Amino acid sequence: PILYQTDTKTEEGYPGIPRTILVDASHGQNRYGWALEIAPGAQITTYIHPDTEEAMVIVEGQLEAVLGNEVINLGPGDAVLALVGVKHGFINRSGENAVLLASFPKTSFQRVAADS
Repeated sequence: PILYQTDTKTEEGYPGIPRTILVDASHGQNRYGWALEIAPGAQITTYIHPDTEEAMVIVEGQLEAVLGNEVINLGPGDAVLALVGVKHGFINRSGENAVLLASFPKTSFQRVAADS
């Protein structure tokens, strides 16, 4: 199907970070995807998915990413693939907004806080 942004819904994904749902089970798909708008100073704390992987692409801005024990700075077009059970998170240390797209291969999954 064609999915129009005008048909999406936005909710709070993480404290102070709006999440726009792009794809979910309501579209008849076994996938889940969203866009996050991450303001300067905002953080997505580290977590794991014990039952799925997650692919994330930075669309605009700069983000500091945590993947496992690595910390790296990423920009537009850079991607992170968090395999099952690998901790991951982001913080926007820049002075500009950042946008991150996330995609899951299923619509139902667990999210568990990880130690920093």
